[in-house]
Amino acid sequence: MNDGMKPGAPSLLAEFFNSRIDLEKIFQTAVPRIANMALRALAMGSKFVLMIVLARILEPAQIGLYGLFTATLYFSVIFIGVDYYTYSQRELLSVPKDRWSFVLQHQVIAIGLLYLLILPLQLPLFYFNLLPSKFLYWFYILLLFEHISQELNRILVAMQRPLMASIVLFIRMGAWVWLIIPMMWFNHDTRNLNAIFLAWFVGTATASFVGGIMVWRGSRPWRWWPIDRAWILRGYKTGLMFFLATLSFMTLRTIDRYIVNFLVGPSLLGVYTLFMGLAMTVISLMEPAVFSFLYPPIVSAYQKGDRITYRTLMREMGIWTIALSIALAAIVGIFTPFVLHWIDRPLYTEHLSLIWLLLSVTVIYAGGMIPHYGLYAMRADRSIMFAHLSSLVVFFVVVALLASTTPLYTVPYALLAAFTWMGIYKLWRYSCLRSD
Repeated sequence: MNDGMKPGAPSLLAEFFNSRIDLEKIFQTAVPRIANMALRALAMGSKFVLMIVLARILEPAQIGLYGLFTATLYFSVIFIGVDYYTYSQRELLSVPKDRWSFVLQHQVIAIGLLYLLILPLQLPLFYFNLLPSKFLYWFYILLLFEHISQELNRILVAMQRPLMASIVLFIRMGAWVWLIIPMMWFNHDTRNLNAIFLAWFVGTATASFVGGIMVWRGSRPWRWWPIDRAWILRGYKTGLMFFLATLSFMTLRTIDRYIVNFLVGPSLLGVYTLFMGLAMTVISLMEPAVFSFLYPPIVSAYQKGDRITYRTLMREMGIWTIALSIALAAIVGIFTPFVLHWIDRPLYTEHLSLIWLLLSVTVIYAGGMIPHYGLYAMRADRSIMFAHLSSLVVFFVVVALLASTTPLYTVPYALLAAFTWMGIYKLWRYSCLRSD
């Protein structure tokens, strides 16, 4: 009965099995990435839902205060860590696993010293009434646990455990939201910021505990290393350079709320806070889908001198970043009117065009991250620092020029100009260094 078999059948079968193996490899790579993105999407989707529910049940002025608190807290999270992780993460990617405990031990010591020095410096926020003094307790406890859980999340990414990192992120940013939303919806007495902060604390504390266990298990064998003061000092030097760059970026992401509040008042600040929260979901989804998966192997390939793999991964990051950021921005923009219809507050609907401007800001920012990670792998820290510091100058110049003509749109236009400049400069420096 073999007469009917075509001569090429064995080769066709071989091609089939070879293609199946390739598909299996693709499947093995795609599933973790999809699961990672799904968890991150669920985390950010939870914050998205929280913002929408708050916009419906709270007054815009309260939304504005919540936006000020969160923006200031996230700024302080960067401030107390002085971006030390940028040094320790790169070291973690450059040493064998049996030295991971050395890196992590010294990172804990370095950050502990920073806590003692910098935490008291947050008190002027309340002394000068930049934030209400009644939130002092919540600010400090959330600041500590946010920073700890964020550091653990970053360590898991550097250990190339992005799925575990996304689990910690979901606990930190998403799980607690589903506890507080029904409470606030059905119990009017809980419709206040204190209830939100309590649920937030439960989430960050749990994330810190779970993340700590994951990092401990993933970095064994553990041992206590003699303290290397020179290593810690090099970390401060590198971290400080990145801190100046990040500080300028976070200044843009924090002072924007204060400028909007000054120019148009707390109610329109609530509008800006809601729309910025919606627009930033684009970046929040880009992190797990693209950046957290690709930047560790990009850094590792460059450190090993494997330029072919490095450039291939950079090209992959570029394609995914451009395509996905535009697609996500379009989805957010299309669905925003339906969200505003459900919120049923005319003040938000009146300024719907603001969402498209802010989405443009996020797409430009996402594009600038492509050369950013290339420069980071090359250790071109000074180029990154200059890009961020100079973008702050661009931001304030645009604010000064437009403040009197388009108050509500001044900050979005200034952010658009700042991130455009930042991306162009990073791309230019990356191109120069790559050609060298």
